[in-house]
Amino acid sequence: MNERITAMRERALRSIHQSDPRIGDLRKESMEQTAGEPSVIREAKAIAHCYQNQTLVISDGELIVGDTPRLQMDSKVQPVIFGRQGWAGISGWQVPDYVHLLFKEGVLSWAGNHKTLDYDTIFAIGFHGLCEQIDGRIARLDVMGPDYEEQKNFLEALKIIAEGYINFSDRYADYALELSRNGVDPVRKNELEAISRNCRQVTAYRPTNFWEACQCAWFSFFFVPDAPGRVDQYLYPFYKEDVQNGTITREFAKELVSSLWIKYFEYVGAQSGVSAINHLTLGGVMPDGSDASNEVTQLCLEVVEDLKLLRPQVGLRCNRNTPSEILEQAVRVMRAKTGNPDFCNDEQIVPALINIGVKPEDARNFSLSGCHEVIVTGMAQMGSVEGFINMPKIIRIALGLEPSLKNGFDLSEIDSYDKFWKHITDVMDSVAEYAHEASLVRDRISAEQPGGYLEASLVTRDCIENARGFTQGGARYNYCNWDIIGIANLVDSLIAIRKMVFEDKILSLQQLADVLASDWEGHEQLRIQITNQFPHFGNNDDEVDKVASQVIETFSSILKRRIPYRGGEYILGTTAGGENMHVEFGRITGATPDGRKSGMTLADSIGSAQGRDRQGITAVLNSVAKLPHKLLPTATTLNVKIDPKLLDDEDGIEKIAALIRGHFSSGGQQIQFNFYNREMLLDAKKHPEKYGSLMVRVAGYSAPFVSLWDDLQDEIIARTEHSLLGSSV
Repeated sequence: MNERITAMRERALRSIHQSDPRIGDLRKESMEQTAGEPSVIREAKAIAHCYQNQTLVISDGELIVGDTPRLQMDSKVQPVIFGRQGWAGISGWQVPDYVHLLFKEGVLSWAGNHKTLDYDTIFAIGFHGLCEQIDGRIARLDVMGPDYEEQKNFLEALKIIAEGYINFSDRYADYALELSRNGVDPVRKNELEAISRNCRQVTAYRPTNFWEACQCAWFSFFFVPDAPGRVDQYLYPFYKEDVQNGTITREFAKELVSSLWIKYFEYVGAQSGVSAINHLTLGGVMPDGSDASNEVTQLCLEVVEDLKLLRPQVGLRCNRNTPSEILEQAVRVMRAKTGNPDFCNDEQIVPALINIGVKPEDARNFSLSGCHEVIVTGMAQMGSVEGFINMPKIIRIALGLEPSLKNGFDLSEIDSYDKFWKHITDVMDSVAEYAHEASLVRDRISAEQPGGYLEASLVTRDCIENARGFTQGGARYNYCNWDIIGIANLVDSLIAIRKMVFEDKILSLQQLADVLASDWEGHEQLRIQITNQFPHFGNNDDEVDKVASQVIETFSSILKRRIPYRGGEYILGTTAGGENMHVEFGRITGATPDGRKSGMTLADSIGSAQGRDRQGITAVLNSVAKLPHKLLPTATTLNVKIDPKLLDDEDGIEKIAALIRGHFSSGGQQIQFNFYNREMLLDAKKHPEKYGSLMVRVAGYSAPFVSLWDDLQDEIIARTEHSLLGSSV
């Protein structure tokens, strides 16, 4: 890092992100001025009024500009304790009482949604081009159509916002020029004049050089601040042209990328414990399926390693043609100990997206958001994530262990595993129906927002053409994603019941239910036997892995019988998210047949239950690779904890790269790593003051270990630590 980037990084680490305190008053002012106008127009004018009047910020030395006023501290900001730390139940949406009950009892929970904007279109035509598209669409509206006024108002509202944001960029251009005339040194004067030109060009028009492209990337993100998308893809053409023309050096290009990275980091702020809204994507494939990695991919990975910042969270899309030097460079980046990057497999995710109706060329353009939610970039409202479903609760309902959630079953009449499985599927069907009803309420309320989230509607493909908002079904692709939590616990429980009740006849179903109701009291020996001697998911056991696939296939099929509010279809993920639902659900879930005691954490995402994977890392990966990933097109993660010594030399780097490639070639979808041993984590829990910079992979995100609450720390410690010695994939 040069002196400028070092200073900017240190300033970022001492800052706390804040919203502009004037926004509320500006909105109120605009609303008072537009009383009586259509609600969607009023909303658009309020947003534009904020763009035209909000505070501008250009910090010393910045090459990429655009910010809200931030709080600067004298020393580095310490991470806050992250998470809810207690079951929050339902909030925000009023659902029927019988659906509310499932939220109250911890069967369902809400989640946050994520999105990516259409960077390709912005980089191709700018916001002026979007205005031209809007004008053209208005001209083609059917003036005699029943929705004419509504559609016309919606499109005019989008244009008001687009013009407002162009004005926002122009204000920054004027401000930079003003600063350049205030007695700054000649070097900074030239920089500010260049910044002014950049802001005048983008986002109004397409960028014409790499510096403008980096500014365009930031202004675009700042417009809808969630996921930066495929940064290396939309920056590369400008980098390539500037290098060929001799108008930029690699050194300055890296300085610009570093500046962009710091802006992403600053938006969330050093105090945040989770990188939930700026998951950035590198690598992947081109529209024709060829490998897309390039020199900017390498440049970005260098910046990740140099800056050692928690955010932006970085995901590398891999395919069979990903160059070894790219994959191995990404593995080396993990030595920076920020938890970056994570790795995902195009050859599972792209077919999974095609399987739900996405065109191949669009599926190949997916990017990551949030805690590894896959989204068709700038073309989809995928409901990532609509909510979470507690799968172990399903077996407890079936056993009559949830008194407020009657199952209507007589356990004495169930004399075979097949009959018990039928009851499990009946409970799944009921839970799916309640999740569907909850989605209808939530998505209807979201659709009633004026314009259906106007900013996202402007920059999501086909909303203009359909004259319908982002949350109203206007996007090219509409899906509704529920994440199923605790799959391994449900699978292990089913295996335990089949063996204990129907094969070995150790207990009847009712006796087992009674044991679980007592939280295994007086039956510790049986619990230990189940835990240590029964088969468990994650050990390459075909029988167990087949049940895991059956659970996913069955629940997916059941959920797809319903149609979401926006149309499209329901899809499944498994990630516990920044909400850490494997911990939250675990706290309020009683004992389960897999030997788990009441309150214990559930399995994280698609992996095995903590400590149950005992046959080595190859067995874990093989079990996961057998799952029907075509039914999991989004929000699936696999956390693996392995020996940190593997990062010490090139031999270890090559082994980890081979592990990733081997897992993906055998059918795996995603993998992310923790390189800390049990002893280090135990010491960090005991002496947090010594480990402020210790970053760990939690669910689909990274966070400072010391920022996590106790039982989440314990869950990470409990994950099995693997060695690659003697393993083959």
